[in-house]
Amino acid sequence: MQEGAPAFLILAAGEGSRMRSRTPKVLHALCGRPLVRHTVELARLCGSARTVVVVGRVEPQIRELLAGEAVEFARQPQPLGTGHAVLQAAPLLRDHPGPVVVLNADNPLIRPASLAELLAQHARQAADLTVVTAELPDPGELGRIVRNPDGGLARIVEHADARPEVRAIREINAGVYAARASFLFAGLERLGTENASGEYLFTDLVLIAHKDGRAVGTFTLADRSEAFGINSRIELARAEGILQQRIQEALMLAGVTFEDPARTRVEAGVTIGQDTVVAANVSLRGATRIGRDCRIGEGSVVEDSELGDGVWIKPGCAIEEAVIGDRCKVGPSAHLRPGAKLGPDVRVGNFVEIKNSTLGAGTKADHLSYIGDADVGAGVTIGCGAITVNYDGEKKSRTVIGDRAFVGCNSNLIAPVEIAAEAYVAAGSTITQGVPEGALGVGRARQRNIEGWRRRRFGEGSED
Repeated sequence: MQEGAPAFLILAAGEGSRMRSRTPKVLHALCGRPLVRHTVELARLCGSARTVVVVGRVEPQIRELLAGEAVEFARQPQPLGTGHAVLQAAPLLRDHPGPVVVLNADNPLIRPASLAELLAQHARQAADLTVVTAELPDPGELGRIVRNPDGGLARIVEHADARPEVRAIREINAGVYAARASFLFAGLERLGTENASGEYLFTDLVLIAHKDGRAVGTFTLADRSEAFGINSRIELARAEGILQQRIQEALMLAGVTFEDPARTRVEAGVTIGQDTVVAANVSLRGATRIGRDCRIGEGSVVEDSELGDGVWIKPGCAIEEAVIGDRCKVGPSAHLRPGAKLGPDVRVGNFVEIKNSTLGAGTKADHLSYIGDADVGAGVTIGCGAITVNYDGEKKSRTVIGDRAFVGCNSNLIAPVEIAAEAYVAAGSTITQGVPEGALGVGRARQRNIEGWRRRRFGEGSED
């Protein structure tokens, strides 16, 4: 462990009753990522030596969500207050040589740069405790910062315990702290419950620090939105707007164009290359990666997918867990389902659905086709209405189509079946056996015309 590296202690034991949800508050998603995962990511970005998450009743769900992350867990068996919650991590962090940063899992908007500044100031001032504050025009029910005449921090007063003159203060406690580990846990063991909530409140640690002659400092956030905590779905929606603006502005500064940012949604894990243009009403989700010089058409949804350079996604497409090569054109109104892989220069047109299939370079399926569980070579033409029939009611089978093959309109390829390179399938055919290289496969009944059928069926004068 690097000497002096911070540890992060994330409080995630609250049940969040104001969310009015069966889902624990810290598992609600913000820009596609659960709240607790945002704060775990913050810790990682700040070089956390150890990250401890304090959990309560919903421990199993949080453990499952964070499986594989470099985190440890402490358990708060009863909700007895924030001070009590932090104290549960004492066995893990009491001897930590660096500072301990304490923050709530429902406060994901604080920036890594602000936490870095907090830690730098905390070290520079050799403080035992540093409290993060912010000035808000309407502090609501947040704890107030009460200062001494010299400007130093005197105490933090919870809203429920505050008199009217204290409630008039606009500087609030942001619920983020940096502390010396040796002082933090020893001080928390001395907390009492003489307050309106009857709980062990972390904020009373300020009074204990003053009583012991400890160094207490404050760090005021320049951007007050970073102090925004989430306790209701209304606040979750407001936080979504704040984070969306940050995400899109960062991408615009890196060379991405958003035609209408207010009507576009980009989740936290998305990356977009320079000179890509994103139209209105687009939703980019999950771990999507988009290359340079792409165009994403209005109303399209792209989720957990990879797009190469120069890709054109036309309006109204749905793309999920797909890989799209350079210079492909997709849509309008195409559906690429999980496992769709398009080589470079592929064309996929309107109302084409592709699932668990690979299309080679230059292949085109311009309209009204279903390609499922297929391996399609390069330079293949898939005609309008062609279908790979991949399911027999029990199992799914694959279709193989070789390079430069041609599949005529309204054809059914009954898997498992192979259409060899440069083979042709006649329009309207149902193919149940392989078609050799260079051959024409025809699988349709011979046409028969029955003369006079209409008159015999409907009688004379039936035209009226």
